[in-house]
Amino acid sequence: MLGLNVGLLGKSSRRVGLDTGSPNRFDASFFTNLKNGRGILESDKKLWTNASTRTFVQRFSGPMRSLPGLRFDDEFGRSMVKMSNIGVKTGAQGEIRRVCSAIN
Repeated sequence: MLGLNVGLLGKSSRRVGLDTGSPNRFDASFFTNLKNGRGILESDKKLWTNASTRTFVQRFSGPMRSLPGLRFDDEFGRSMVKMSNIGVKTGAQGEIRRVCSAIN
């Protein structure tokens, strides 16, 4: 089950499913849930309410008249390959950013 441990003071007491459509499968129902107002985390809900990411949610959650659909499993695989080609910078070559989208 894809989920999140929740509890008091950092002590996990139970798991909360992050995908109510198919909690035991790694699929695109997460995006359909967002579109239907059933996102669990506030950060996930922002994917639907933000204009720059809403199109991706629409494309992953099923075909729209004006948008070609995306296959989640195909795109996820491509993303993993791209991420594996990102070189990790260490020592003086890299930095820990205070704001992820900006260089310190």
